[in-house]
Amino acid sequence: MTKLENRDRILYSDILRTFTIYAVLIIHICGVRWYSTVGTAEWYVLNTFMTMLRWCIPVFFMLSGIIILDPNYNLSFKKLYTRTLPRLIVALLFWAILYRTLSPITSIILNLREVTIEDWKRIYTEIIFSTSPWHHLWFMYAIISIYILAPLIRVFTAHAEKKHYFYFLILYFIFGSVIPKINAAYNVSISFGIYELYSYTGYFIAGYFFSKYDLTSIQKKILYTAGILTFAWMLFWSTYTAATENSLSTHYFENMGPHTMILAFFVFVFFKNFINNSQKLQKFKNNKYITLLASCSLGIYLAHDLFNVLLNLLNINTGTFPAILSVPILALFVYLASLILVLIIKKIPVLNKWII
Repeated sequence: MTKLENRDRILYSDILRTFTIYAVLIIHICGVRWYSTVGTAEWYVLNTFMTMLRWCIPVFFMLSGIIILDPNYNLSFKKLYTRTLPRLIVALLFWAILYRTLSPITSIILNLREVTIEDWKRIYTEIIFSTSPWHHLWFMYAIISIYILAPLIRVFTAHAEKKHYFYFLILYFIFGSVIPKINAAYNVSISFGIYELYSYTGYFIAGYFFSKYDLTSIQKKILYTAGILTFAWMLFWSTYTAATENSLSTHYFENMGPHTMILAFFVFVFFKNFINNSQKLQKFKNNKYITLLASCSLGIYLAHDLFNVLLNLLNINTGTFPAILSVPILALFVYLASLILVLIIKKIPVLNKWII
C-alpha cells in the first residue's frame, strides 16, 4: 500500500521485505503440523524453521516504520483519511469476505459438515465483529491502528534525539515485552506497568530508529550476540520440552515476547549493515525486479492463504515428503503462485489500487 519513488528506494529494506514475506509463508506452512507432530523427526525440522524465522512479523512492522515515519514522506491528514486508510480498510474487507466465503465451501468439498443458512449469517457477522475474520488478517487491524496513530508518532520521531529513542526502546522492551511475559509465564500480576507500550507501535518506531541511526561497533556486537544466544536458547528449550514432556512450549514464540523482539532487532540491524556494506549488492539498488518483488509483499501476504487452502484441499503438507525439502518447496510454490496472482491484479484497474 505504501509506495516509494524509485529515487527513494532503500536496498536493504526492499531485500529484507522480500525475504520477510517468504519467511512468513514458511511459518504458515510449518504451522499446519507444528502443533500435531511434536516429538517426530518432521517436528524437529518444523521447529527449527519456526525458531529461525519467528522475527518475521515484527520486522514487517519495522519496515513500515521506515517509510511512514520518514519526515520526507507526505502523510497529511487528508492523504491518510482519503487514500491510505480507505485502501487498507477496503483491502481488509475484500479479503475477509473472500476467505470467509471459502471456509464453508471447503467444508462442503471435504465433507466435514453441512453448512446451514445460520452458518453463513455467522460468517459474515464475524467479519465485522470478530477479532480477526481470518487467521492472518489480524495484521491488517494492527497496521490500520498504527497508521491512525502515525501523525502523532511522527511528532515524536521528528524531534527525538538518539538518546530519546534508546530510552523509548528500553521502556518498550521492559514494559511492553518482559513484564507481560513474566505475568503470563508465571501466572503473576506485576501491577506496575505501562500498558500503552504493549503494542506493535514500538516495532514501528524501532524500525525507523534502526534505519536512521547506526549502532556503534560495541552495540552491534552486543545485539548480534544476544540474537544468536536467543535463537540457540529458543531452539534448545522447545526441543528439550518436546523430548522430555512430549509437549509444545510456545512461551518464547509470541510476537511481543522479549525473545522474538531481540531476534527482530538482530535480523533488522544485521541485514541493514550487511547489505549497506556490500559493494556487490549495492549495484542492485533501484533494480526493477527487486523493487517489483518488494512492492508485491503486502499483496502476497493478503493472497497467500488461498494457496494454503488449495494445498489443504489436495492434502499436501510438510508430511507429504521430507520436511527439510517440503517446507521451502511448498513455501516457494505459495510465494510464486501468490506473486503471479498479485501481478495479475496489478494489471486490473480499480482492483490494483484497492485490494493489494
